[in-house]
Amino acid sequence: ALVGHREAADLLHLVAPEVDAEGMVLGGREDVDDAAALAKEHPQLAEIFTKLSEGHVVEGMESLAPVLVDDMELLVDLLPADAVVVVNDPEKVRARGADLNATSEEFLEASWAAAATGAEAPIDLGAATFKELDDVRLAAVGRDLRWWSVSPFGLDDDETVSLDVEAAPAYRGDTEAAVRDVRAWLASGGRVSLAVPAVGQGQRTVELLAEHDVPAALVQDDDVPSDSVVRVVVADLKHGLVTPTDVLLTHDDLVGQRAAERADRSSLPARRRKQVDPLELKPGDHVVHEQHGVGRYVELVNRTIHGAAREYLVIEYAPSKRGQPGDRLFVPMDQLDQVSRYVGGESPSLDKLGGADWTARKSRARKAVRQIAGELIKLYAARQSTEGHAFGPDSPWQAELEDAFAFVETPDQLSTIEEVKRDMERTVPMDRLVCGDVGYGKTEIAVRAAFKAIQDGKQVILLVPTTLLVQQHYATFAERFGQFPVTIKPLSRFQSDKESQATLEGLADGSIDLVIGTHRLLQPGVRIKDLGLVIVDEEQRFGVEHKEALKHLRAAVDVLSMSATPIPRTLEMAITGIREMSTIATPPEERHPVL
Repeated sequence: ALVGHREAADLLHLVAPEVDAEGMVLGGREDVDDAAALAKEHPQLAEIFTKLSEGHVVEGMESLAPVLVDDMELLVDLLPADAVVVVNDPEKVRARGADLNATSEEFLEASWAAAATGAEAPIDLGAATFKELDDVRLAAVGRDLRWWSVSPFGLDDDETVSLDVEAAPAYRGDTEAAVRDVRAWLASGGRVSLAVPAVGQGQRTVELLAEHDVPAALVQDDDVPSDSVVRVVVADLKHGLVTPTDVLLTHDDLVGQRAAERADRSSLPARRRKQVDPLELKPGDHVVHEQHGVGRYVELVNRTIHGAAREYLVIEYAPSKRGQPGDRLFVPMDQLDQVSRYVGGESPSLDKLGGADWTARKSRARKAVRQIAGELIKLYAARQSTEGHAFGPDSPWQAELEDAFAFVETPDQLSTIEEVKRDMERTVPMDRLVCGDVGYGKTEIAVRAAFKAIQDGKQVILLVPTTLLVQQHYATFAERFGQFPVTIKPLSRFQSDKESQATLEGLADGSIDLVIGTHRLLQPGVRIKDLGLVIVDEEQRFGVEHKEALKHLRAAVDVLSMSATPIPRTLEMAITGIREMSTIATPPEERHPVL
């Protein structure tokens, strides 16, 4: 059931503030002393326990909590006497607990098997690590706490209560159907609440409902509207529900997409972002060490030094003397930020450890960079003489559009989006090439660039080489722009002559914001009232006559080109600085390679 706003204000809140590294696991001086003592008893874990005793954060440190404290407390032992414990889907909780116990036992058995062959004896965490769900329930009932389980598998007995609750319908962008259902719920006397993830989206939702003559109000502070008004609240909920008296809808229920959690990747140090992933290296791959130069990756090894076991990345360099085996460098895992993958020629020569080869190579590279920089200054000076439209900063609607993206942006996507926006906000016309494999997120960059241009009152055309791509891009852009007053039209041979003529007239009078079409958009008779951005997808597939038409466009408007396989001439222009280039090399999560 839903809890009213005034009732919710009376509930207790549990706040978990940030704590320092020492407070995460070690509760006091005794725990610090225990960690220091365990460092001496177990040399194989000396490094971890020493860091813990000093208050540092160590990955996996929570698994060592049972041996650092005298007694592990259950959460239910710390709850107030009138608390209610709610277990959501106990079947999944039991399965997850069984998996954790099984994994812990497997590691312990493997460690004891290794100890039988001469390795160090493992630490037995015992039964204190995890408790069975039934044990936790007995502890809660023993304290007279109320224990509720929410499960789709009900039992036909006196203790089971069936709730008249259904999942909210998924409208997937069908605004008319959602408005009809909201009107019906209000007419039947039900209370309707709508949860959106941000205040800007809440204001836009109130405006959208008002356009359809549905009363709505954004709930702020303690100002709660009457039951006959749709209550729009700011809350990050995934799905809603429907009861006989109350209805809760979410932004995901309405539009069929959910903004994913975003990690603050910008806070990562530059070295951390560029360091090599040892799991992706194969023996024989060339790598570059910041201090020693180009070497060849050999293997990952485990070595024990001063009683502490650490993993090292082994890199082979050229031999210091003729006829001798190559020198080897052991790089500890905490210094991987100094190692990066080699991205130059096919078979580079290996540098010598302590030699002058690497220093000379860097000196030559710096000299070449200065020479190229001088040439680029001349090229950029010529481009600066041309003035175009400088787009304004991002609008609130731009933030709403980006927040509604259903996936987590990759670091390359984020940097490319920032580069495109920075180019658009300058007076010099943008001419940027975005290179990235299929499925790496180039279309989302085009979506955000097009929306930014439209928000500034400009028109946008998206050129694609095939009619199939017209349909695919039209579906994508229509879904992403569905909650905003943007007019989009396709233009290809799939449209009738009447539809095509209406689209061209809309371009000429400015009533159409975005047209996605094939080379028909480049025909001489096409007039566009206020063109601000041209997006070209798969530019390498357009013919010579189409490229000539694009050259004239580049002189006055911003141009964003996207390609997975740019032709050599386009690539050369980008590398030499005649055109700006962004590369998307990071695959999205769960994206598999194309075989």
